[in-house]
Amino acid sequence: MRPFQLLLAVAAPALLVSAAPPARAAEPEAPFVSTGEIVYRTSAAYDATRVRGPNVNMAVTKDGSWGGNLLAKDVMLKIAPDRITGAGVNLVVKQDATSISVEGMISGIRVRVKATATTFVGRVGDRQAECGREPSGYCYMAGGRTSSMHFKGTANRWPDVPMPQWIFAVIGAI
Repeated sequence: MRPFQLLLAVAAPALLVSAAPPARAAEPEAPFVSTGEIVYRTSAAYDATRVRGPNVNMAVTKDGSWGGNLLAKDVMLKIAPDRITGAGVNLVVKQDATSISVEGMISGIRVRVKATATTFVGRVGDRQAECGREPSGYCYMAGGRTSSMHFKGTANRWPDVPMPQWIFAVIGAI
């Protein structure tokens, strides 16, 4: 190959790229303003499209599924009224006028949550919380007034809570 042909072969793709119309910048993400939060060993807060905390970082994707990180696992989840599914994730959700129940697995980690008007029982792997609930959003362990969990904002309106945000926050906080 002659030097001119070599120069043309290397420079032509660069010229084509520079002649292309400029790419549009992604729209800036709206600031995160929590509408609900769950505090236990750690905390997890959520808004209409995101859940944030040390053990959870999830958001609604363009196709309506939820993606991100849950319990140190990258996940892409499909949400249905009675089930949350994805690679390595299968959670069965039961929600009625008096309770919320979620049971299943996340990448081999057992998840069980049951919340009623007066009690909360949550188990994620080997971590658990079992407590009585007060209207203020505080949950107390049996036999005393030691606060175990605190449900703030819309997180305290169970069983009428935003799903799947609430369950992702519970899993992330426990």
